[in-house]
Amino acid sequence: MSQKIKGLTLFALTMIAIGSTIGSGIFKTPTDISKAVSDPTEMVGLWILGGVVSLIGALVFAELGSRFPQSGGLYTYLNKSYGALPAFLYGWCLLTVVSSGTIAALILVFADYAQYFIPYSNEMKPVVAALAIVVLTLFNTFGIKSSEWFANISTVLKIVGIYGLLILALFLGQREMLDAAGAVVIEKSASGGPNYAMAFVGVLWSYTGWHYASFVAGDAINPKRNVPLAMIIGTSVVTLTYVLCNLGYLKVLDVTTIQNSNTLAADALEAVIPNSGIWVSALIAISVFGCAGLYILATPRVIHQMAEEGLFFKAFAKKNEKFGVPLNAILLQSVWAIFLIFIWENFENLYTYVTITEWLFLLAACFGIFIVRRKMKGQEVGFKTPLYPILPIIFCVVVAWFISMNAISEDPAAYFGLMVIPIGVVLYFVFRKGK
Repeated sequence: MSQKIKGLTLFALTMIAIGSTIGSGIFKTPTDISKAVSDPTEMVGLWILGGVVSLIGALVFAELGSRFPQSGGLYTYLNKSYGALPAFLYGWCLLTVVSSGTIAALILVFADYAQYFIPYSNEMKPVVAALAIVVLTLFNTFGIKSSEWFANISTVLKIVGIYGLLILALFLGQREMLDAAGAVVIEKSASGGPNYAMAFVGVLWSYTGWHYASFVAGDAINPKRNVPLAMIIGTSVVTLTYVLCNLGYLKVLDVTTIQNSNTLAADALEAVIPNSGIWVSALIAISVFGCAGLYILATPRVIHQMAEEGLFFKAFAKKNEKFGVPLNAILLQSVWAIFLIFIWENFENLYTYVTITEWLFLLAACFGIFIVRRKMKGQEVGFKTPLYPILPIIFCVVVAWFISMNAISEDPAAYFGLMVIPIGVVLYFVFRKGK
């Protein structure tokens, strides 16, 4: 019997962690964060806090990954900690909220930046976004190889764009970075001051992805060592990048301009090199287009797996005979993503809709470390979370505060994603009974 060759190195896993995290957030969310918290020092402080929280999460996931080195990541950790129901709910929310909502949000960013060099009205943005999803869906039905090449090219362009912008802004910008003159808080909290919980939605949306290296642990070389290291290194690199990027924006644009910018990265480059915004807009449009393609490629495999296990409709357990892709699952996710575009209409609503729900499952998985340690007491493990239980408690408290403050807000996007969970519970028992 031939043995499966595992080929993902530490470098490859780290690139997955970084590439999955740096998507559209850093190009868009600083605008919304500045509307809720207009003081530049506090804005940068929130990005540092988001990095610290994500790094703690990566440390906890590093131990979970060391204990469960097989593929599956978050799905596996939830299953090992709590059982099949929470794992199913994660897969269900991945379809209905997290992945489909992320695709919709990314494509709306694509439509924003594409508008920079192909003029069309704001009313046409949802239509352009929907057409872009149709194109990506068709592209992903022809097999995984073409999707892989497109994703690699778009990732390289994204890295070139973000670091090129970062270097130019920091070295050519003339402004005092932490000057808050003229800025106003547009989105206030109930007390009338800065709305830190709302601002933190954009921060955590931008950091989400540090755990994706754990999804492919089954294909990694020495997963007990390399998967934890990849998540830790990747999160550290992303944190440094995000903080420097925000300092770069503040070096070339005042807070009021940031608050009113629809294409922040392009406007920042335009401020230091006139007539250059079109080039960074093209790079960002291509990169987020490719990032959306990754989600269209990956998540239908989870839906297909659930259907094969009898926990979803049988029609989605089939693969296209010619191209070997789960065509029905791809179509389902894409149709739902288009539906979400016309329901929520803008990027801000969509990333709020996604982030609250996704971080609820990250919270559950990190809390599961207490359960896993009790179940597996005495087992030798390659990596242990430092300062246990202090760090996991800090992560759980901060994320629980963030979720609860937004869930009780007046913004329906903050709590509508959570409302699909009871529907998932019902479906789980229906499918389980049928199985």
